Amino acid sequence: MVDREQEQARQLADAFGPDGRAGRDLAWIVSVGVLLACAAVLTDAADPVLEWAGGLSGRGLSGIMAILILTPVGATLYAARRYRDAARAAAQLDHLATHDPLTDLPNRRFLGEPFDDMLALARRQHRRVGVLFVDLEGVKRINEMYGHEVGDELLTSIADRFRRVAGPEDVVVRYAGDEFVFLCPDLTNAGSAERLATRIIQAVEAPFALDGDHIRITACVGVAITEDRPSRADEVLSDADAAMHQARRQGPGSYALFDRSMREQLTPATAERRLRTAIENGEFRLYYQPIVSLWTKRLVGVEALLRWHDPVRGVTGAEEFMPALEETGLIVPVGSWILEEVCRQSRAWQDAHPDRPALNIKVNISARQLAQATFVAHLRESLEASRADPDRICLEVNETGLLHDVDAAWATLRDAKALGVSLALDDFGTGYSSLSFLRRFSLDLLSIDRSFVHGIGRSREDTTIVEHVIGMAKALGIVTVAEGVETEEQMLHLRSLNCDLAQGWYFSEPQPPAVISQLLADTGSRQEWRPPPRTDESDAAVVRVDRFEPVRAS
Repeated sequence: MVDREQEQARQLADAFGPDGRAGRDLAWIVSVGVLLACAAVLTDAADPVLEWAGGLSGRGLSGIMAILILTPVGATLYAARRYRDAARAAAQLDHLATHDPLTDLPNRRFLGEPFDDMLALARRQHRRVGVLFVDLEGVKRINEMYGHEVGDELLTSIADRFRRVAGPEDVVVRYAGDEFVFLCPDLTNAGSAERLATRIIQAVEAPFALDGDHIRITACVGVAITEDRPSRADEVLSDADAAMHQARRQGPGSYALFDRSMREQLTPATAERRLRTAIENGEFRLYYQPIVSLWTKRLVGVEALLRWHDPVRGVTGAEEFMPALEETGLIVPVGSWILEEVCRQSRAWQDAHPDRPALNIKVNISARQLAQATFVAHLRESLEASRADPDRICLEVNETGLLHDVDAAWATLRDAKALGVSLALDDFGTGYSSLSFLRRFSLDLLSIDRSFVHGIGRSREDTTIVEHVIGMAKALGIVTVAEGVETEEQMLHLRSLNCDLAQGWYFSEPQPPAVISQLLADTGSRQEWRPPPRTDESDAAVVRVDRFEPVRAS
């Protein structure tokens, strides 16, 4: 309905506006009429008409005069009415362009020049502006359960509540689907900001009577207050967004006030810019976590794990920035670099220790990488350029990442495996199609998720699941590796269940390449693996390198 009204208004404005078709036609008619009148006066062309008119009766002459007078008057009145309609249509278009059609709140365009003007006025009046970034929790669930019509009705009700909560000078903006922004030009201190944030959360958490049911959602609020120095609109919004993400980490129904330390956090507003800078500056590094044979307790492989050497926050784990890499699509160039680096490192270790089999390296591949038509070609080029042994490269894919397009993923992985690399399935048991994947993808390695390993020996359910997963993998000829092993008890339980390999902090934290190289330096040692001291990595025991396949104790 809104789209149809907007299109009608646009057509009316186009047709009858100052630059529209009717406006141009009227201008031509008036211009031609004036030119003809001037020509008639200058050339005496009107004399025959005047002689003819002199022979008419008074009534006929009056009729002609009435036509000559009323026609332009009528045309003028018609044109004026159409121009008024066009002006209303233009005003309607302007309103639709600057307001959200569903809630009739100002849209994010208000956060540009109008917000800058608000900030400038506040500075002249020596006032501070408060910005509250509101993120609704549960709207997507309502859309899925009740449908988008009920979801739209919910957002309309929320907008009405926000209007009642806002002060007379406040502006409420619908920023995105389930995000709103309060602009408060007279919110001068943290106390008043906290009170307003509390009222906003309470307004959202009060139940909504929709579709014959009582619906409940909640919200998180981030608060930023402008400083004494001049502030730009984008800076204040970014600060409020960072505070909102801090509130989300605290849990539903929370609010957080911005402080400068939050600028170091990665948010959707800053993620792409900061990650692109990290790529350009070469701030990403690969660390390698040892994979140990549970039968020989010797190092048989490593998993490549991405770390960000952020100049502000230091070394940062992938769990903090990997979602942003996926959302922005930057995982594709970063993933390509990871493949190249893994192949190069594999060859470097093999050249440095030619008297022993090179370490197998397990590397994670995202669904976005698999979707690239050039993935297999890039893998081939990386192997050839580095002269790495494909047998020592294992591509690990996440089960949930395959669900989007299983057929395309299978075709890509089949072509990759033809190059000689092996395949692993990560986080087994946490998705929906594990059994079909095991049968279809010809896997070489199966990673048992850390969530099951954590409960092994303590939870009967987790222990039973791990036992059956290992048994099923054995029947299919697939090697099993348990992730997230942190205690000796877990290690012993896994060994009793006939698991092949394990990795986790019980054996070692992820290490820089230099530390792994130190572990490979002494070729004569047959000492069993021991957890390296957490305070001094150089004291880690040196171990012998075996093949990636499980080695049975004699």
